[in-house]
Amino acid sequence: MLDYTFSYSWQIQSSSSPEQLWTLLSDTNRLFRDLGELPVERANLSRMNLKGHIELTYEPLHRTDMWEEEPYQWEAPYHLSVKRNYKSGYFKELLISIDISDNQFGSMVTFRFRGEANRLPGYIFSKRRFSRRFRYHLKKLIQQYDQSIVEHTLPENYSTKFKLSAPRRWDLHREKLAELSGDEEISELLIHAIQHGNDAEIKQLNPAKLSEIWEKPLNSVLRVMLFATKLDLLNFRWNVHCPECRNRVKSIQKLGEITDPVFCPTCEKDFNVDFHQALELMFEPHPLARKVSRKTYCYGNPATQPHVDLQLTLNPGQKRFVKMNLREGYYKIYSNQSCEVIYAQIDHHGLTNATIHFSDKRDDREDIYLSTTPNLILHNQTEEKMIVKCENLSRETFAVSAAEVTSWQLFRNLFPEELIRDEKKLNAKNLTILFTDLFNSSNLYRKDGDETALGVVMGHFNTLEQAVIEERGAVVKTLGDSVMAIFPTPAHALKAFYKAEKLFKQQQAGEESPIKLKGGIHVGDCMAVSLNNRIDYFGNHVNIASRLVSFANSSEVVISSDAYECPELKEYLRGKHNILRVHSREVTLKGFDDEPFEILQMSRNDSPLRLVV
Repeated sequence: MLDYTFSYSWQIQSSSSPEQLWTLLSDTNRLFRDLGELPVERANLSRMNLKGHIELTYEPLHRTDMWEEEPYQWEAPYHLSVKRNYKSGYFKELLISIDISDNQFGSMVTFRFRGEANRLPGYIFSKRRFSRRFRYHLKKLIQQYDQSIVEHTLPENYSTKFKLSAPRRWDLHREKLAELSGDEEISELLIHAIQHGNDAEIKQLNPAKLSEIWEKPLNSVLRVMLFATKLDLLNFRWNVHCPECRNRVKSIQKLGEITDPVFCPTCEKDFNVDFHQALELMFEPHPLARKVSRKTYCYGNPATQPHVDLQLTLNPGQKRFVKMNLREGYYKIYSNQSCEVIYAQIDHHGLTNATIHFSDKRDDREDIYLSTTPNLILHNQTEEKMIVKCENLSRETFAVSAAEVTSWQLFRNLFPEELIRDEKKLNAKNLTILFTDLFNSSNLYRKDGDETALGVVMGHFNTLEQAVIEERGAVVKTLGDSVMAIFPTPAHALKAFYKAEKLFKQQQAGEESPIKLKGGIHVGDCMAVSLNNRIDYFGNHVNIASRLVSFANSSEVVISSDAYECPELKEYLRGKHNILRVHSREVTLKGFDDEPFEILQMSRNDSPLRLVV
């Protein structure tokens, strides 16, 4: 019997680190397109396919290959692989794997293509497909990715660049955008991305990703992108994410199109849309500026789940060793066949070796303490094949949430029609709320008079909003001298408070500042509604945050114990141990008389940080 198995392997040197390359190579939708693969679409080959397996075929008018694709496996940022089991076409099976290892010159990237051809025609096709020309193509592609990393730009189209029919028109757009936004440099970068960016990259323009690539503040990038939308250079949409698996389920054009519940095909469950954690702002080129191909070259790639650092398949009884590279924070390790969930706290002092067993005999939660580079043995003790995942719970899954951007005054001015439908209420889970107030503001009015004091108060609003926006927050509303703002995390809120204080001191240099802030920070679930033509938030946790301010003195912040548990906040405080003091006590809040409430009162002090109970 003739053997039609094949195996091809190439090693290519890269000047970039594994972490830098991972963001590009893990996006296999772009990678396969750049390698000249044909676009694919879902096929309905069987009604009994395994969970996580996808049935695919090439788009019509291309080859008639059909296959079942197993779930991607990856260990970020070093390895990814996918296996295809063909029902028809040139192959019987194909395993594609990419390994990235660091060395003194950057990284060594190893591409492997192994499988079995479908008789002699398939074997001949494999010889032609994985030829020396294909290796040359891979080498040029890695060089292009290296160049985009060095130049802090998006990868450009590999084969041809987008051709402009009227270059002068784009020069005018660039000038208009720079004039409107007041940021010439980011306007230039954005126009270049729209003109020359890879189709697979720019059909979903993520403001946070662009901020990281261009090394520019997120609020500045977002500001320019909003103005570009107003000039019909970009469009924006709202991506709806499942709160459990955090995959994108659908995309809507306007907030008024939100409907509950939404079905997640991955989890096979309904869920209600979360305004803070599951609704993401995403941009794309306006059709009048550039038409972008909507073709898909891959489904289920690692880039769609950046919060998942590990996804592996384990056969019944199988043990597998993995060496991981994790960030400090909190992780969840779990499988789709076991009820056991392991919650891991990660820092440099944790365990370096651990064995994790998955069984179907108990429903259990286990807490472990691991280092940032742990060696793990994963053991499947069930009789079923399982998928094991390690998910970073501390990582923000997307760039800009609906809660963040809809409270921006700029967004409200440019797009006043973007509101939740009347009578519609949306959850906003785990939202951080900051209330600020002026300390002894009545003395300010009595000492300087109403007109002067009012000018000071209005100026304080502008300064405070500037600090809030720079820390990923948004001012929801003002109430007298008070301000209500929202943030992704308590760490952002605390940084904004102290940044505002610093700005006040700079503005009042050489004289005693009349502005003395006090604040309260809390985190919890709220309800988002449209009220008076703007998005507002209500609920018990909003009330708690508003009550905390009354316990603060001049230049103090009162933080709830729930907010204090934020890992990013604790990390920030460790870096400020020389100038901050934390005092812990129990208080009774107005309206919550039957509940003792633990607060942490934070003030500046020349002595080291200490916790007084």
